[in-house]
Amino acid sequence: MKRQVSLFTVLCFSVMCAWAQTNVFVSADRPDDSGNGMTWETAKKTLAAAVEMSGDNIHIHVKVGEYEIPNELTIRNGVTVTGGYETGSTGSDVNRRLYPGYNSNWSNPSLCTILSGSFTSRIATVNSGGKIEGCVIRYGRTEENGGGVLINGGTVSHCVITDCMAYNNNETTQSKGGGAYLQNGGYLLNSVLCYNRADNGFGMAGTNGTVTNNTITQNYGTHCGPVVDADGHQYKTVMIGDQCWMRENLRVTTYANGTALTTGNYQSTTTAMYYNPGNSDVETQQLGLLYNRLAALGDHENHPGNPSECQGICPNGWHVPSNDEYEQMLSFLQHDPINYCGNNITYLAKTLASQELWASHGNTCCVGNDLSANNLSLFSAQPAGQYTSGSCRDIPYLAIFWTSTVRPGDANYHQVRRMYYAHAVMDNGDGGGDGYMDRGYSVRCVKNND
Repeated sequence: MKRQVSLFTVLCFSVMCAWAQTNVFVSADRPDDSGNGMTWETAKKTLAAAVEMSGDNIHIHVKVGEYEIPNELTIRNGVTVTGGYETGSTGSDVNRRLYPGYNSNWSNPSLCTILSGSFTSRIATVNSGGKIEGCVIRYGRTEENGGGVLINGGTVSHCVITDCMAYNNNETTQSKGGGAYLQNGGYLLNSVLCYNRADNGFGMAGTNGTVTNNTITQNYGTHCGPVVDADGHQYKTVMIGDQCWMRENLRVTTYANGTALTTGNYQSTTTAMYYNPGNSDVETQQLGLLYNRLAALGDHENHPGNPSECQGICPNGWHVPSNDEYEQMLSFLQHDPINYCGNNITYLAKTLASQELWASHGNTCCVGNDLSANNLSLFSAQPAGQYTSGSCRDIPYLAIFWTSTVRPGDANYHQVRRMYYAHAVMDNGDGGGDGYMDRGYSVRCVKNND
């Protein structure tokens, strides 16, 4: 009997060892990852360092704060990541955890554990047996499925997933689930998904899994279908709020009714003219064409309304936007801080400018500073310059777009929307020479209301 008890004890001890949980602690207050992670005083600084620790049953406790996630995390089987711990929490007192679902200050690192990417990769893949709970997941991006998190059989619960994107520039292959994508029987529980974007399944999507007690709201699509002009060119589009915009500069040479425009090396206020800033077919496709006022707007002298109802050079079902329609777009972008720079809601140029072709500039928040941070709105403004003084000028420094709105007090000028590589705003060109009717500028069309 004594031997049997000893054997039973050994077996029980072996089972307990096999299932023993290792608590690991992460705090943004730590100077580096040199600590062993076993206490708050010796916590790891980065979540990546904690995730990489060995063990079959690890519970990672993450203090409130903001944690940069430069590369996608893989939450493997047996790893649980729990955020929201306050200062001094032992990790066992769940009443002291501040789940983001229990407060609305989702961008406040003193109240939430924020896992923040830089729009270079999704934040995490959660495999079967892995779990993330009590975190804010934001600023993830992928060309595949699941911009914020790919739930690959694992569990995400009590999280806020916001401002993430699943977008593939090749629109023939749509990316799904701007915030999250479920597959292999994953679980998405008690979470909020908002302000995410995707080609399809704007907030979340998936093949199979369990979705319970979530709030999925104010997510939107990255495009609204292609449009074809009178010359047969097809353009990509983007949804910004409830407006559908072309995300390429117009390059048509014919009105929708078949009337051809004139090209040449002179400016005119009486002939509808277009000019080509590109030196090749590829450059023309990238930059589009430049149009004088008569070419852009046709015989519409002034259409300042919203919508403008000025078709001009645009395809059927589309129109040249008024100044107010540009203002509507900017106002929508101002509702989300990821779109403006330096905590200044007027600094929207970077979110509108493309990541290509612009000249570089050293000042933070300017269009030309760190082009990889541009174009979160997907408007993709290209620096096609302008046609003036007998030539195409200011490439790659300037983008100017016609509006259908006459400048107040001077019928010879229209308000334009202007972006400059060394500036942080999209202005309307008032007070200078921009907008005179014989100059050549770019055109972006916006879709008519249904």
